[in-house]
Amino acid sequence: MPKMTTIKEVAQFLKVSPSTISKALSDSPEISQSTKQRVRETAEALSYVPNHYARSLKSKTTRTIGIMVPNVIDDFFAKVLHGIEKEASKYGFTLLVTFSNDRKKDEYKNLLSLINHSVDGILISFSKETQKSNDYSSIRNILNYGLPMVMFDRIHGELPIDSVTIDDFNGALIATEYLHRSGCKKIAFLSPIANTSVGRSRKAGYLSALKSMGPKSNTSFSIEFSDYAKFKKTFSGAMAKHGFDGILAADELSAVYALNTLQQLGHKVPKKASVIGFTNGPMAQASHPALSVVSQHAERIGRMSLRLIRDILINPQRENKRIVIRPELVLRDSTKKMKQK
Repeated sequence: MPKMTTIKEVAQFLKVSPSTISKALSDSPEISQSTKQRVRETAEALSYVPNHYARSLKSKTTRTIGIMVPNVIDDFFAKVLHGIEKEASKYGFTLLVTFSNDRKKDEYKNLLSLINHSVDGILISFSKETQKSNDYSSIRNILNYGLPMVMFDRIHGELPIDSVTIDDFNGALIATEYLHRSGCKKIAFLSPIANTSVGRSRKAGYLSALKSMGPKSNTSFSIEFSDYAKFKKTFSGAMAKHGFDGILAADELSAVYALNTLQQLGHKVPKKASVIGFTNGPMAQASHPALSVVSQHAERIGRMSLRLIRDILINPQRENKRIVIRPELVLRDSTKKMKQK
């Protein structure tokens, strides 16, 4: 069995003290970024593996961050996790990921599990059930343990903790305005996430855009659902009754469902109806026609969330930060071209 490299051997190779190696690998502010990078590269080259258990006993930290997400079926959350992992690896954090499955009970149980695993902090996007009930008492109980927590995507503004979101309101507003300017007269809002903070913000942006368009174009059509097994019947009935020529969907999957259903009904996209969704994932890019979307910059949300929790661990007394990322409208073939004035 090959002998494991020790911290003393890494220190001897770099001609520094073992404490410098330890501090560099722990992302200590006492060590310069250039030295940290040199230590990480050398440790990797020498196959040095830090003893996290021994380190945690000494420092009373584990360098482990807990993450609570609703699911990883949605491409958005998978991309957020990828962004968190990329940032965590830069600073030597280990990640412990768990899921709420959009259930409040599972959310609380798994948050307690993260605490029992001695994580240093928690990143969380709240479950649908928590956001629908608007009852955050279990989250406040978790905060009483004194662990740093950062919310991302699905947040609650009244909690006294950091957050990272995109500007969902303006994302929906600019998408609705684009549909209108490209000639759409009857624009529907389609949402399977009506009871979440992001769903509410996107609907508000949609309604605000319609309000600014004047009496001939400001009739709202909201289709809110939770069961995709009934989607085709619900959407087809609404389409037959109202004759939408523009669809703004609150997420990627419902946008793809709408696009496919329109074509199954014999409606050409975008000639008969334009469709815009949220999240710039592989489904949007691979659909036919390719789906126009409001990009949520999921990986960036992940990176920023990890940076915030790291910042809190370094400076626990600082004021809370709320980061709002500007959305981007990515136009593809599911929308008509802008009408020229």
